[in-house]
Amino acid sequence: MNRVIPVHERSQVGEARREAVRLAQSVNLDAASADRLALVVTEAATNLVKHARDGQILLAPIAALGVRGVEVVAVDRGPGIANVAASMRDGQSTAGSPGLGLGSIARLAGEIDIYSQPDRGTVLRFEVCQQALKVVDGIAAGGVSVAKAGEEVSGDAWSSSANGFGHRLVVVDGLGHGPGAAAAANAALRIAAEQPTLAPEALLSAMHGALRSTRGAAASVASVSTGRANGVYAGVGNVRAVVHEDNRARQLVSHNGTLGHHVRKLQAFDFAFPAGAMLVMHSDGVASHWTFDAYPGLPRHHPTVIAAVLYRDHARGRDDATVAVLRRRSPG
Repeated sequence: MNRVIPVHERSQVGEARREAVRLAQSVNLDAASADRLALVVTEAATNLVKHARDGQILLAPIAALGVRGVEVVAVDRGPGIANVAASMRDGQSTAGSPGLGLGSIARLAGEIDIYSQPDRGTVLRFEVCQQALKVVDGIAAGGVSVAKAGEEVSGDAWSSSANGFGHRLVVVDGLGHGPGAAAAANAALRIAAEQPTLAPEALLSAMHGALRSTRGAAASVASVSTGRANGVYAGVGNVRAVVHEDNRARQLVSHNGTLGHHVRKLQAFDFAFPAGAMLVMHSDGVASHWTFDAYPGLPRHHPTVIAAVLYRDHARGRDDATVAVLRRRSPG
């Protein structure tokens, strides 16, 4: 789950910085990296106050392949950045006043990525890690998961993992919201972590048995091959999964039911997943009417940036909201 700090006025800049430091401590980030994190989060949050409407800082731990770090996403509905390339020049403040600027943030952080549209807003994503993350076999994953307003925990959860055969993406939506839903979602992810090589259909079956003492959940699981341009998908309930390839969208089929309670059928489906293809999975806290036609160039960006844009514009606001994205990179 992302820690979300609304940033509308200057006092919230300090709260974003403090929350980032707390998260750095929780993942045992070294002191130098924690200091860099505090600095770049302060700058990103300050830019939200100066420019944005409905600004948010989203923070999440990074614990992939033994790497410790923090992922930061700044989301806003402001006027957008007219010239992203110019804003990335070192020392160029996005406020037109002395400041670090995005270029300096890029030097202090890593993997900076920006998507901006006039009058719709900007999503800025970067990470601060003790060592660089690596893309495994040309497959990248990212996502955001945000609790319903007023809740301390999210009933949604997602995970991605790589093994010797490929890469697996899991999105779980616990029934309802709050602690009971979170318990169901976390129980499902524990099974996924304990069974890293189970195929999607078998993993859903294992989750179904493990969730009987919970209120239950919907879940979707996809596994994409390392050496072949295909994948396998299985889903139960209302987690939506869509494959995008060459400007075409194909919705993958989930069966009705609730894991842990009533599942009439578990069935896996093959799907094509060549270079450049992208899989988007999201809970029903995100409306399903979006298309990439409204976001020129967005599919080329980091999976977390894609997920954050869809969350910003299509979260329903009355439930937990999760978007996860898996993409096979194009050659070159």
